[in-house]
This record gives sequence, C-alpha cells and structure tokens, in this order.
Amino acid sequence: MVDVTPSAVRTEVIVVGAGPAGSTAAMRLAEKHDVVLVEEHPSPGEPLQCAGLVTPRGVPAFARKSVISKIKGVRFHSPLGYTLSLDAKDTRAFVIDRTVFDRILFDKAVDGGASVLLGSSVLSVTDGGPETIAQLRSSNGVSEVRSKAVIGADGYRSVCRSCAGLPPPRHMLRGIQVDLTGLEIQEDRVEIFLGRSVAPGFFAWAIPAGDVTRVGLCTWKSDHAPAEYLKKLLSRPEFCGGRKVSSASGKIPIGPGRSARSGRILLVGDAACHAKPLSGGGVYTGIKGAELCSDAVASYLSTSDENALGGYDTLWKASFGKELSRAFRLRKIFLALSDKKMDKALRVFDEPELRAFMEERGDIDYPASLSSSVLKLAPKLAQFSPQLIESLL
Repeated sequence: MVDVTPSAVRTEVIVVGAGPAGSTAAMRLAEKHDVVLVEEHPSPGEPLQCAGLVTPRGVPAFARKSVISKIKGVRFHSPLGYTLSLDAKDTRAFVIDRTVFDRILFDKAVDGGASVLLGSSVLSVTDGGPETIAQLRSSNGVSEVRSKAVIGADGYRSVCRSCAGLPPPRHMLRGIQVDLTGLEIQEDRVEIFLGRSVAPGFFAWAIPAGDVTRVGLCTWKSDHAPAEYLKKLLSRPEFCGGRKVSSASGKIPIGPGRSARSGRILLVGDAACHAKPLSGGGVYTGIKGAELCSDAVASYLSTSDENALGGYDTLWKASFGKELSRAFRLRKIFLALSDKKMDKALRVFDEPELRAFMEERGDIDYPASLSSSVLKLAPKLAQFSPQLIESLL
C-alpha cells in the first residue's frame, strides 16, 4: 500500500471515499495521473452497509471471487398474502461479500499507483482559486490536500456535495439488515415482501448468501424506526428459526439532481444520489458513473480545459440518467398504492404472457426501460396511475 503524509500534499486528483465508485475512479485515473484516495475508515469495505445483490455487469471479472451465490429468481409476497414467482433460466444477479468486493477494488487502485490516506475524514472542499483544497482530519490532526479536481465518492452524507452546493437527494431511505443462520431458503432465489405495514415506502427482502440469509428492509417517511419493522418481519414463520450473527444499517439517497458536478468538484455513487429508485442498489451505477467521471477528469487534465468536466453530466445522463428518472416516476406510482392495490397489481404481473416476458427480459439495473413493453402487454396496469403511466410511454 502506498501511503502519503497528510500535510502539504499536492496531487492532480483527490478521490474522497474508497467504496466501489471511489476506488474505480482512482484505479482508472492512477494509470496516467497522480491520485490521492482518501478514506475515513481504517479499512475499506467496513462497516458493511449493503445487501450485496448486484447484476453480473456490476462485478468486474477481477472481482468475481467476492461472489457468494448466484440468483436466478425472485418471489414477491403481497401485503394480502398473494405470491408471484419469477424464475429465469440463467443467472440474473450475484450476491457478493461487500467487504471482500470493496477491498479488491481498493487494492486494484493502490496497485495501479493511487496514493492512500486511510482514517482521514474530509472536513471541507474548496473550489475557487488556482487549486481545489480539501481539508482533512486524522489522528495526526488537520491537514490540506491540494489538487486540480476532486471526485466525491463519500456516500449519502457527502461533504463534497454539500461544499459544492449541489442539491440533496429527493428521498432518503433508512435501511437495516441482519444475517441469519439456520434458515431454509432457496439458494438461487430472492424473497421480496411488500406492504405499508411491512416496509412503508419501500420493501423487505431475504437474500441467500452462502451460510447465511440476509434479511432486511428499507423505509421512507415511516411512523416507526426501521428496527421496529424488522422485528415484526422476523416474527414471520419462515424466519423464526434463524440465529442472528451480524447486523448492519445505513441510508440510501435516491433522486439525483440535474447535475453531479460543480466547477472542479464531481460526484459519483451515493454522493451523486445515483442509487436506483426501485431497488435501492447503487453498486452498478456507482461503478459506471465512476468510469464516466474518470474519463471526463482525464480529458480535463490532458487539456486544462475545464469545459471537459461538463462532459460528465452528459455521459451519466446518457448511460443511466434516463433510467433513474423513469424509475423515480415508477416509484411515485408505487408509493401511491394501497396494500389492496399492490396486491391487485401483483396479480396482473402473474398473468402468463407478462410473467414470461419478465422472466426473459427482467433487469434490475434497467427495470424502468421495460415499462413501455410491460404496459403494452398488460394495459390494465394503467388503472393504478393513468397520468404518471402515460408519461412513461
């Protein structure tokens, strides 16, 4: 590992946050540029704050050893007891060990030449003079790192986003999860539990992850803390025999603003609110956004033309921005559904032609892109929100 002394440091790029997005950006830029990767925790990937369900496109080939299990199907449980099973013929998602995954990407960045500051939290980022200045705090005190650009990959509480004056997320989900042993669950299928009394504003899940089952949920604007809803969820018969071995909690920001860049400060991952509105997943969009961001920053560094940084917004919007926008509109429809209507909608999805389509074409990275095809196969879905659904066609 390459460490730098956190005083009077100058570099070309500061990357704040060593999660998948930050490490990816640092890894790519370090090939040709001086990069300092700053991480507030002493070890990347900890504490765990992720369910670890990722599509194959979100797991680089060199990180495949982090895969714990492979998922082919999903079963939805409606608030009124109806179940819908979708079973694909091939693998649609991986369950990964996020600690291992994050460490692999971090090590790749370090091996590629990125310098590292672990155990250093960013207090502020300033962009207004000839250089950007990041003020850091570590066990050695307060210090500064100066650079030509800053990439904020510092999560939902992003200091970089705040200092850049970029808007906060439109919705902030609160999540909690436990790992349980001793449960019998189909090893290639995820269970999803719906209902306002189950997980208001989102859903609950049970994910097979090798020797454990990850059971958790997210809520939004709920009357009670997520832990209260999880306690109720764990009282279901299928979870009663489980033994808790670990737990995790966190927040997920969804609903990005129009821009993920202000001057020479650029945001990726949760800092940019790029988590998917329907699933809450952010690994794929975080890594993809980091790739696009690093391309824009590399162009800027090679030309000294700050306009090159503006290309980042164009790139992420073209890649997955439209999907996030459409998915957020679908989320509004979901939020408006009563438990009775949610049950009714699930029954529509269980019609043979639509179910077969979803089993063949379903994609958790780009679910909203299928909305037009789904509505053509099942026009009766329009009854749940005619005006919003019309906007998706």
